[in-house]
Amino acid sequence: MISEAIYLHYLDSLLKGDKKQCFQIVSDLVESNVPLKEIYVQLFQRSMYRIGQMWEKERCSIADEHIATKITESLIETTTSRFLNGNNTDKLAIITCIDKEYHELGARMVAGFFEVSGWKTLYLGSNTPQSTLIDLIKEKKPDVVGISNNFYINISRLLKLIEQIHHVEPNLQILVGGQALSGGQSEILSKYPNVKYLSCLDELGEFISANSTSN
Repeated sequence: MISEAIYLHYLDSLLKGDKKQCFQIVSDLVESNVPLKEIYVQLFQRSMYRIGQMWEKERCSIADEHIATKITESLIETTTSRFLNGNNTDKLAIITCIDKEYHELGARMVAGFFEVSGWKTLYLGSNTPQSTLIDLIKEKKPDVVGISNNFYINISRLLKLIEQIHHVEPNLQILVGGQALSGGQSEILSKYPNVKYLSCLDELGEFISANSTSN
């Protein structure tokens, strides 16, 4: 459990754009054997949610938010690499954001979870054109595709993409995450037998554990 004092110290450093201090705080947590999920959720996710709320209330600038995002992106990369343990499977996950979706921190954390669990991971990031993803699926034949969708207005694009994926790979497992389908909206996916909505990293961890046996 990350203490409130550590979280507040990190949040203050993030708002100041103090990348060096943020890295030091996270490095200390890793050295103290704090689990990756706790760092993701209790530090990265919580602080970025808080900064988003502050921006909405005009308590910080868009520049502050962008700087914090870039620092967090770097921290996700470096922190994830420190949890890689060499235990690999032959499973492949493609992780992406829906077309017109620009918030990618959640998707990057999902990719990180797969990576530290030994999966091969192809991470496409934000605003991925549907045709690009479909072509990659045809080429790489992944075991699972993860799609992040945070804005409700993009749900129609999400459903269209799912239909396209089913057309080329009918049995491919698809994981969907993001705020757009929270609060009961995920029911629209119930007609797709191979599509699963994951609301948190705990559910992702359960999925990975159940699906990590090599082919």
